[in-house]
Amino acid sequence: MTRTERLAAFEELTKLPGIKRASVFADELANTARLLIDHPAASRPWKVLGPAEDLGFWHLESSAPVGLNYYNSRFDYQRFHLCLHESEFERIIQ
Repeated sequence: MTRTERLAAFEELTKLPGIKRASVFADELANTARLLIDHPAASRPWKVLGPAEDLGFWHLESSAPVGLNYYNSRFDYQRFHLCLHESEFERIIQ
């Protein structure tokens, strides 16, 4: 196979559900943040979702397991959503 054929085959594979490229994984790791404010969930890793409508503000999300749901045999998670100014958190570069 030529390089062009391999790239075309790879592009077809990435269209399947549940398959991510390495650049997507790298972007997800680069989108983690640490809170600089006093918050009960500040010790958890936070995911930067994207910018808010106001300049300098960003949407962040974190989740934590709260317990086992015996009816579905899986863990339930509690999600936290925040909208913070960029001076109140810092991105973690890994």
